[in-house]
Amino acid sequence: MIAPGKLARLVATNALSNRRRLALHTFGLVVGIASFAFFLSLSMSVRSVFLEEIFPLDEVEVVAPRVGAADVDARDALNDDVVNEIRQHPDVKEAVPRMAMAFPASGAAMFMGQRMPFEAGGFADGVDPAYVADEDFADRFVDWEAEEHEREACGPPPERECGDHYYCDQRDNTCHKRVPIVVSRTLVELYNTQFAPSHGLPPIDEALEGMLASMLRLEIGLGETMFAAAMTGGESPPRQVEGMVVGISDKAMPIGVTVPIGYMERWNREFVGDEAAEVYSSIEVVLEGREAVAPFAGWVQDELDLSLADRQGERFATAIFIVTALFVMISLVIVTIAAINIAHSFFLQVSERKRELGVLRAIGGTRGDIRTLVLAEAALIGVIGGLLGVAAARVGAAAVDFAAHRWMPAFPFKPDSFFLFEWWIVAGGIACAVVFAVLGGLFPAGRAANMPPAQALSQD
Repeated sequence: MIAPGKLARLVATNALSNRRRLALHTFGLVVGIASFAFFLSLSMSVRSVFLEEIFPLDEVEVVAPRVGAADVDARDALNDDVVNEIRQHPDVKEAVPRMAMAFPASGAAMFMGQRMPFEAGGFADGVDPAYVADEDFADRFVDWEAEEHEREACGPPPERECGDHYYCDQRDNTCHKRVPIVVSRTLVELYNTQFAPSHGLPPIDEALEGMLASMLRLEIGLGETMFAAAMTGGESPPRQVEGMVVGISDKAMPIGVTVPIGYMERWNREFVGDEAAEVYSSIEVVLEGREAVAPFAGWVQDELDLSLADRQGERFATAIFIVTALFVMISLVIVTIAAINIAHSFFLQVSERKRELGVLRAIGGTRGDIRTLVLAEAALIGVIGGLLGVAAARVGAAAVDFAAHRWMPAFPFKPDSFFLFEWWIVAGGIACAVVFAVLGGLFPAGRAANMPPAQALSQD
């Protein structure tokens, strides 16, 4: 048996003796492994953005089914009893009811001296403050109106000023604390990439996030719309409240604003009625894992006669999986062709090296030694091809990232890098190259090992 050290030197000598042939052997592997690592790392980056930040697969939204010819929401099905029943399900980690604003409302945000109007009706909801208890702004996301307490009178007209973080409620002419508001990362991304550049405003970065409470004040006209100055339904007259953004969280409404649910219950009762303050628009459910989604969806439909909201995350996951699988298959086809090329080349090498192999057999080399020698040479080609392939993928990824940051316009959730080279992608690429290279050298190695020494030495 050839000693490992001697085997390594012999393999290196044989591989480097013909660099042109080595380059031809590795070319196909480099192309295949580069494609494999490039597209797999791209898909991992896309998955991390869409399926972790935007559409988490282990979070679902339970909604009431639509019934009747008029396609009316049966929202009275979502109440505290349903929430408690969902919380008892073994696959549920957390179930949080959300209550949407059930009446028209308009708003305007004052930020950096600019007024930004928006429609609040349909773009606002409330959640239990306990839902964001783990956020750093939890001590400010509080229902300040939950308990009655003595309030200071507003300042003299016409300003009717109050202290910091307070506003004058003209119903009782006293100072009320501004309604705490949380916005989503999605809304911030839309502001940073679309609104801020077109209006000459600074993007909201980490430095500004901590200053939002003092910089971003919202005026909300309850019972009003941007299209009409009067409420379209209800008995209470329109009125003004003020709010302030206290934090940014993925637990907020994606496009809109989220307040403590106590505010939403009182507002819905005031402008719509008691029924609107007792039912929920949806129930946010966090499951034990993404594999629990299918059985939970069946249970919700069969036992509760409810359904899950349209899950964009599953569609993106399916599309990403199909595209990734397609490119990985193409990469494997390229690597397979490279393995066939290696096999063909090694068959020729075995014929050319009959005398060399015969000498090795004559001086005591076994068939296993000859087979090991040929397969070791093939494995070396695989290692070189795998390393160069992964390196080429990284160079290509760096070029794409450079071009994207230089010429591609900003868009929501634009990552710092479009590629995520996990360690297993690098290791998998190299291992794949070695396996296919060895497979390519397997039959030539068997042929070389089975060659009689006398026949090999008799060849010119």
